[in-house]
Amino acid sequence: MEFNFDRLAVQFEPLIKSQIQSLGITRHYDEYYQVGLIGLWEACKRFDSRKGEFGPFAYRTVRGKMLDQLKKEAQYKAVHAEFCLGLTETFPFEGGVLPLENEMLELYLSGLTLNQRKWVVKKIFRQMKETEIAEEEGVSIHAVKSWRKQALAKLRRHTEKTS
Repeated sequence: MEFNFDRLAVQFEPLIKSQIQSLGITRHYDEYYQVGLIGLWEACKRFDSRKGEFGPFAYRTVRGKMLDQLKKEAQYKAVHAEFCLGLTETFPFEGGVLPLENEMLELYLSGLTLNQRKWVVKKIFRQMKETEIAEEEGVSIHAVKSWRKQALAKLRRHTEKTS
């Protein structure tokens, strides 16, 4: 079955807008509208008329695409939110006060896994003990020590490359 996507986009615009509203998306409206159009495009490409009507299939595909995007944003925020806590503060050093820039920190931590990043933030910036980190994260002390070992090794390799 061949679709004229321009006509289809106009026809399914209310569906896309209603999904944005039903999912409670208030920020980045245009971005999610685009995600909805991409979902509609994918529905056009994958639709098989032998398996049912296009409308319900388009609904599920558009909604699923938006939910996937929300999930990706939540995962991104989970990884990066830890670093926003207190990173714009200044940290004392012998010569006075040195502002620690988020971009510079992100440069060093970009190669670390989520757990290794958690260790860096909680151990170095929050001054937590490994046992406290393990308790807060619901893992064994051995797991936290593994995060530390791997994070330090990666950070050392990174600083050796940049030196």
